[in-house]
Order: sequence, then structure tokens, then C-alpha cells
Amino acid sequence: MVVYHNPIVLQRADPWVLKHEGTYYFTASDPRYSLIAIRKSRRINDLQAAQEHVIWRKHQSGPMSKYIWAPELHRIDGAWYLYFAAAESDFEASGLPTHRMYVLENRDEDPMSDHWEEKGQIHTPLDSFSLDATSAIIKGRQYLVWAQKDPAIDGNSNLYIARMSNPW
Repeated sequence: MVVYHNPIVLQRADPWVLKHEGTYYFTASDPRYSLIAIRKSRRINDLQAAQEHVIWRKHQSGPMSKYIWAPELHRIDGAWYLYFAAAESDFEASGLPTHRMYVLENRDEDPMSDHWEEKGQIHTPLDSFSLDATSAIIKGRQYLVWAQKDPAIDGNSNLYIARMSNPW
């Protein structure tokens, strides 16, 4: 019987684990909300002790300069993609955070390399608070699922799904 440690890694919110070719990759919101790091290990229970490798840091100003949240690592068509949310300021006039969704790409075999390229913001039909992007290939087509607040709808954010023309 295998016993799994929970949490897998301490002091990390929004954890994401991907197993690819026998290796586990872990990423999550860093407590400083200022960077994105990845850990890797052959065993899921070893992720807590695995060395963390920073692959991206927030900008000094502008849209990707605050509150880096909820990174997710995906392997799509031979490349690595990392979806995350970032903000420009604390809050919009509506009181909502200014988070939008962004994508990084790495075409190396190993996502721990330093060859990450900013692909930019994921634009949706609404320009409003959005986060928690995840991607899936369904019947050969790529989709994005995310949470977003529609100011015209009372209540919290909604979940949306859309077909993607490319991973970014």
C-alpha cells in the first residue's frame, strides 16, 4: 500500500501536479505572489523536498506585476504551457481584483529549463476579473475552462469553456 502525504507541498495555495513520462511536476501560488516555480520528482511524496526552480518573475509594473496566482503546467503538442493569473493593481472600481489570465510557453523537453516565453494575455469576450485557467484536449480539440466574473450577472464568478485556436 502506498501512503501519500497531504499536503504534497507545504505553504502553497492552488497546487497543481502533472505526471509526465514518469516524472511528477508541481507548481502552485507562491506565498509572495511574485513568481512561478516548478518542482519535479520521480515520486509524488518527494515533491516537498524537491528543489524549486523559478521559471518566471512578476513584472515591475503593468498587467503582470501583482498577485501571481494559480499556475498550471500543461504539456500540449510537444511544448509546455503554463497558465496563470496576474493583476496590475489591487482592485477595479467595482471592488473586484484586476486579475486576468496569461500563458507562458517552453518548447524544451524539460520544463525546468529557462526558455520560457511570454505568450501574453488570454483574451475572452469579457474584460473582467478572470483566473484559474485550465486546458484539456477533448476529441482532438483544445478547450480552455476558466472562472470569470460577468459584471452583468449577480453573484460570484462563473465557469466558462471555449474552444481554442492555439494554446495561448
